[in-house]
Amino acid sequence: MNEALPERDLFGARKNEYILPNADRIVLCQSCGAPMCFVALPSGKKMPLSLRSAETRDGVTYCLPHFADCPQAKEWSTKR
Repeated sequence: MNEALPERDLFGARKNEYILPNADRIVLCQSCGAPMCFVALPSGKKMPLSLRSAETRDGVTYCLPHFADCPQAKEWSTKR
């Protein structure tokens, strides 16, 4: 499988990545079984972060949204 590498800025950050909060509650995706945890957004909504994409730089762990690597992401989309 040939996956495209994520775009990075000059500091090595990936586009749309988030700081991983204390992952005290790890859950599995109901569709693909991947490990993930949730982060609260400024809007108050919660977004799943993929622990598969976890990357530590300078002592801080960053993750991409689980929607980026879940094969069934479109089925869970709730565009309103």
